[in-house]
Amino acid sequence: MADTVKTDKSSPLERPPPKKRRRIAVSCTECHRRKQKCDRELPCTNCRYRNREPFCSYAPGAPRARESKASLAKPSPSSAGESPVRNDEPLSSLATAWGYGQTGASTIDFLKKIEMAQTAEDEEGSVARLPPCGPPQDTPALREKYKGLIRQLPSRSFIDRLVDIFMKEYNWQYYFVDPDVFDRQLEDWNALPFSIFSSDGPHGIPPDLRVFPAVLFQVVAAALLVVPEELAEEFAALKYAANMTYEDLACDYSESGASIVSLLGKTGLSITTVQAEFLRASFLKFTAGVTESVRSPLHPFTVSGSPGHLSSSLTLIWQWHMVAIAIRDAQELGMHRDSLDPKPASPKVEDVLQNQWSIERRRKMYMVLALWDINMCIVLGRPGAIDWRHGLPSLPFDAPAPSNRSKTPVVARDTDRDPPTPLTRALWLHTLTGPLREIQDLEQEGSYPKSFSKVDRLQQTIMALNETKPAIFRLENPDIRWDSHPDVQWIHPTRYYMETMHQFSLMALHRPYVLHRKKSRREALKAGFALLESQRRMFEGSPRESWRNFMLFYGAFDAIVLIASIYIIFPQEQEESRHCSVKHVQWAIERFAAMESRNPLAKSAQGVLQAILAKMNRATAIRGPERREAVVRDGAGADTLSSTMARDASETMTLYPAGGAADKDLMSSAAAAAAETGQGWHPAVEWDFEPPSESLASIAPTFALSDLLFNDLQAAYGSTTEDESMTMLNPAVSVLDGPTWQFGGEVGDGTLWQFLNQFPMRE
Repeated sequence: MADTVKTDKSSPLERPPPKKRRRIAVSCTECHRRKQKCDRELPCTNCRYRNREPFCSYAPGAPRARESKASLAKPSPSSAGESPVRNDEPLSSLATAWGYGQTGASTIDFLKKIEMAQTAEDEEGSVARLPPCGPPQDTPALREKYKGLIRQLPSRSFIDRLVDIFMKEYNWQYYFVDPDVFDRQLEDWNALPFSIFSSDGPHGIPPDLRVFPAVLFQVVAAALLVVPEELAEEFAALKYAANMTYEDLACDYSESGASIVSLLGKTGLSITTVQAEFLRASFLKFTAGVTESVRSPLHPFTVSGSPGHLSSSLTLIWQWHMVAIAIRDAQELGMHRDSLDPKPASPKVEDVLQNQWSIERRRKMYMVLALWDINMCIVLGRPGAIDWRHGLPSLPFDAPAPSNRSKTPVVARDTDRDPPTPLTRALWLHTLTGPLREIQDLEQEGSYPKSFSKVDRLQQTIMALNETKPAIFRLENPDIRWDSHPDVQWIHPTRYYMETMHQFSLMALHRPYVLHRKKSRREALKAGFALLESQRRMFEGSPRESWRNFMLFYGAFDAIVLIASIYIIFPQEQEESRHCSVKHVQWAIERFAAMESRNPLAKSAQGVLQAILAKMNRATAIRGPERREAVVRDGAGADTLSSTMARDASETMTLYPAGGAADKDLMSSAAAAAAETGQGWHPAVEWDFEPPSESLASIAPTFALSDLLFNDLQAAYGSTTEDESMTMLNPAVSVLDGPTWQFGGEVGDGTLWQFLNQFPMRE
């Protein structure tokens, strides 16, 4: 009896634990990890979208689409005895979560090779796997948030009209949106049933399509900024508040697109995500300080406050971050390596051609990102996100846009028969960035290099590159065969922009050495004058809708500061061109005043330009014709401003005579023009101030636009003595009396602005 009781008491301890219910994973390992629906092909559609074909595998015994439905209920012997700590998570995917990159030489490469070498038969002996760390399934809150955002899209009729405006007026600048691909995605988006948003949520939509509304929001937002005046009333119904402007509406749409990207995060990263991020950065650049929502500095997409008016500096900081984010995501997708290009889905001709165009699209987008990266480095003096020493992928072919990508091979454009495309423009702009990368490398040697031979050699390279400019982009004797073509309406402003880019490269090359080398000062002045002249001529033929364009501001502010600082610090040099320099500064101030209601950058720069002009007048003691005080505002008198500037330019000097600006001596032309008009230079007093060399040696190279945007550069009136009043300086009345301008902001010691604040007054 005792034995029986003992046996009854011990039997529960000897009983094995109850088995947990184990259902076979019918999805591939990647879809199972990402909680996505899987079509059970090999590779499945989701893995093909994400370029994860090598990792598309199935657990032993898991049924696939081509197997019978009866196998769904058949358990796998290996999975039945599998340890509870094992699952279907690939080690290479876990390595990504641990911080390893998907590309490049790293530990993850070895993990990929190990996983690809494994077969279904030796799955039992493979390396143990850790618990999955993939994204959670769509929650009701996420689905409702996604639905709430896409509800803000305008109706289809408005979208179609705004897309047409975007493609015609905006897209040619960067050509980041392929019209045929965009139209196909728009059709697929419009064909989605409403039930998918409530039942499956965003992660039930293919990755490229689920983030497409973010691109659509950015396209609509950009189009609203460039709506022609004659079509403005057509979109008035989109406004939902009194006195609402199209800028306000555009900001709302752009914010919604940014919120979608933030909501989806990095799950299902695709080329469309990179596209949405770049278009967001482009919008920030185009608006530069309009009303928008406050975001967290840790993530430019994260909305953390209420709407408020922000400065252009904060907007441009986010733009700089947004470009870096887009580049990083593009690198995560392998867009920076030819070896990581996608493979065709099948050996069929249609799939091969489709894949070739997909590769061309990836290379074009990364080329544009690289172009933006180096330009922001040189203009803003900020570090870039691309290490140029590692090389870039192959450049795309300058091929005409296909009508059907699955039936059209990639063939380069025939320059004699085919009109130029926006890609033609982007390719040459990329060519112009070659010297900029070398200029960036030269800056590491500081303002006192061991030898200036590298500087002179690079200048020859820039000049030689300009000589090889395609005829369609030349200002002198251009190829005008395609000027009247409806698809090439962007060619006229592009010619001036190409000249601006060329002159800015020369100016950026000599910028670090102007305080220490006379030849660099001379070359910087020539380039600065030519840049301002090209900006003036571009402004004359530009409609008001284009005044917001950064092309009318690019380089002009830096050129004015550089020219003025040379004349302020070295007033005895280049006397014959002083009148020309002051005229160009005055014209730039008037242009910025005309554009200020549409271009916030132009508005924020005017105070600093007024201060620069006042100090320049004091340094050179100008006694010439009085300065015009009439300031033209947007909407009234713009034509008068253009005609007046053109008349003044013909009276003083023309930097682009028939023989070409590059081959003319700038100073001789200026002296001849001044003598011809009787407007020579007659200093009112002698100026014997010469700054000590040690003070010049301590001045760091100046990135004027960067100081304006990032360091809150400002200018205000200040007295030089206690007896002087705080009245405004009028250069037309007197340049020797009255208060002086003082520069402020977060400008530290050793900057040009601090030196100009200490600029001495005449007795």
